[in-house]
Amino acid sequence: MLAPVTAGSERVDAETGRLLIEKTIAASRQHVWRCLTEPDCFKVWWRETVDFEPKLGGRFTEPWKTPDGTMRTTRAQVTAYHPPEGFVMVWADEDWTFDTVVSVTLEEVEGGTRISIEHQGWEKAPEADRADLLGEHEIGWTLHLANLASHAEQHGGGGDEPNEGH
Repeated sequence: MLAPVTAGSERVDAETGRLLIEKTIAASRQHVWRCLTEPDCFKVWWRETVDFEPKLGGRFTEPWKTPDGTMRTTRAQVTAYHPPEGFVMVWADEDWTFDTVVSVTLEEVEGGTRISIEHQGWEKAPEADRADLLGEHEIGWTLHLANLASHAEQHGGGGDEPNEGH
């Protein structure tokens, strides 16, 4: 099993089945929320092929390709939705026999917004695959948060006023 490790604002713990990634973004919480929940903006920094319905009961669908070229689909359903504080999704890849839970939280902090992604439920993954799945998702969430931060910071959002261009 993978021992708990800390790398900056990332924490993986295979024993508890928990992955936590945090990042501070130099933009207002309202602007970061718009970047997370407005589909045209979301697709710019995540991936064009993603479909996300940001509402209670809404769906998230992401087709993607593995390094060996195999097509996969990740699906989720929004189970809690609290603008602009965050949302929760039940999350799984199409070939998983278990579900995980992703919680996204936005907190106003000095200099911007702290976003936290907590991905739980990995203890239900097959033990032989758990460390790899945690590692892959740590890399993926870290990349997505870096893309979100870059996009939100480049497109303004220092205040709570509406912002053109995402």
